[in-house]
Amino acid sequence: MSTVPNCLSGAATERSLRPAFDRLAEVLMRAARGRKVVFLQNPGNFGDALIRHGTLRFFEDIGLEVTELDMGRRDAKLVAVARAALERGARPLFLYAGGGAWCRAGDHGGRNVRRLEWLTSEIIVLPTTFEHFGLRRPLTVFRRDEFESRAAAPQSLFCHDMALYLALVEPDRLLSGRTPPDRRFGMMFRTDVERRVEGYSSCRDNVDLSAQGDHLSDPSRFLREIDRYETIFTDRLHVAIGAALLGKSVRLVTGSYFKIAAIYRSSLAGVFDNVRLIGDDAELAELLADQVREK
Repeated sequence: MSTVPNCLSGAATERSLRPAFDRLAEVLMRAARGRKVVFLQNPGNFGDALIRHGTLRFFEDIGLEVTELDMGRRDAKLVAVARAALERGARPLFLYAGGGAWCRAGDHGGRNVRRLEWLTSEIIVLPTTFEHFGLRRPLTVFRRDEFESRAAAPQSLFCHDMALYLALVEPDRLLSGRTPPDRRFGMMFRTDVERRVEGYSSCRDNVDLSAQGDHLSDPSRFLREIDRYETIFTDRLHVAIGAALLGKSVRLVTGSYFKIAAIYRSSLAGVFDNVRLIGDDAELAELLADQVREK
């Protein structure tokens, strides 16, 4: 535990991740030319703060100036609707934040976009998991996996989850002032309705980190907590992504629907060799028992 593992970067990561983000940049900059751009931040948990962190760094790097509205606030929703309805001559461009809020467990992202599309077609949805779709207009939409989301929204374009853009930035822009880990392994299993594996979420040593903040929380606090560990066991996608970026050994457990496995296959497998996907409960139990014995 005497050294700090490096963030994963380099030529291989660039080759794997950069092209999709370059295409996203091209689409956004072409659509935004000469227009006001309004970034609609989807409400969510601490993991969504990591998505937001990657999104804002991406905007900075491509030179895209945005006005941000927090769609977790009723007044911000009203402002977005008013701008869509009243500024048609100015044609503002709306960018809706990526995430997972287009599923049965939570559809607030889909509802927000469907509400706005009554008034404008000038909306681009950033990389999202689509369990269902249901838009009436042919909007520009990015999916973050090449499997079930592609089937649900076949007209969508692919780009990696926006948190993965942080693999392409300088280490200090991800997390500065890192210190060596002081714990060998940690359990960070979800405790909400999306949990699939039972038992671990109620363990004394489990920390559901994503539930300890929201989309506007400080992402460095999220990453610094992950950075305390050498190995992470989790069924939280963005805990796993944050740990992967920090060079941790990650055991990523599939969740209650297809999201984790699909994003792993689309963006993590073959790029982040420190991430291992676990879909079998017996294998998970054995791996955790090994960790406890070695602790």
